[in-house]
Amino acid sequence: MNFIRAYLRASTEQQDAERAKDELTTFANQHNKSIAAYYTENHTGTKADRPELDRLLNDAQPNDVLLIEKMDRLTRLPYEVWQDLKSRIKQAGLTIVVVDQPMTHAALTSGTESNSITKALTDFMLDLGAAMARDDYETRQKRQAQGIAKAKLEGKYKGKQVNQELHKKIENMLKAKMSYTQIQQTLSCSRATVARVSKAIKEQTP
Repeated sequence: MNFIRAYLRASTEQQDAERAKDELTTFANQHNKSIAAYYTENHTGTKADRPELDRLLNDAQPNDVLLIEKMDRLTRLPYEVWQDLKSRIKQAGLTIVVVDQPMTHAALTSGTESNSITKALTDFMLDLGAAMARDDYETRQKRQAQGIAKAKLEGKYKGKQVNQELHKKIENMLKAKMSYTQIQQTLSCSRATVARVSKAIKEQTP
């Protein structure tokens, strides 16, 4: 094993992708390891196109470890798309370690070579975790759609609400001449959100 690369993801800018950083750091310390780099982004796990994950794969060297909190932080992808991502991870020479899947922890033991049975079981557990993450996503999406449909029938649906507090912070930072990148890194929000606020400011300016 060379380096441990920790990947942290949250689905929206309203969620804190850094939330699990302390847990991952503590986990590595418990195994007498240190994390070489953190890759953090607010991006949906239902799409394979994720800039920070791509950067991690580009930075990776053979025998590095990709450390995640749970499988749903890495993927909520359909099975076929997950297989493509898993193939990219393997091609990069990375080994996946999931904090809540003990069977994957053997990769952190220096000098330990997993036998074929252990590797097969680990691969199966990763696929199972990925399938469960996708199923959970689809179930929640279905329930959300049902809830929206019911609210519309009852005349209670108001649509997606804007995070006014976040938008105000972005507005203040833009007025202070901070760059999009600085704002993204400070607030852990998407570039699209910063752009929307910037557009709104321009439209309000006489």
